[in-house]
Amino acid sequence: MRDLLKKIYVYILILPLVLADQFTKILVIKHLQNGSKDIIGNILKFTYCENRGVAFSIGEGNVPLFIVINLILIVGLAVFYESQKNKISKLGTICVSLTIAGGISNLIDRLARGFVVDFIDVNGFINFAIFNVADIFITCGVIGLCVAYIFKSKE
Repeated sequence: MRDLLKKIYVYILILPLVLADQFTKILVIKHLQNGSKDIIGNILKFTYCENRGVAFSIGEGNVPLFIVINLILIVGLAVFYESQKNKISKLGTICVSLTIAGGISNLIDRLARGFVVDFIDVNGFINFAIFNVADIFITCGVIGLCVAYIFKSKE
């Protein structure tokens, strides 16, 4: 019974995360499709951007390949989770959910639009690529999994 609850838990977390990211993208498309909005002066603004590549717009124009890679990574992570769920901590479970949710949401963009909607722009004080909420989920999930693994491996 505990295994079933843990299995359900990881997938229950995914749905609201995907919905949250898609909601932010819909708002950006509706209100900022042709512009930018300062949020915190020059530090943070929302700028509509169509990312037709992967991280940092690498490999633009290979959407079918990115869809396949995206699917492989999502399924691979789900299979990894299923095979290791008894060994993964609660932090690890949350991080798996974050990573899968971010991957699914960006996959939805690629399938529905042919590109990923990015909008979080922090170029006011550092030179960094524009990104989205799903990218935050993926980054936090992967870093969290690494941290969880490091602390688990020390035990």
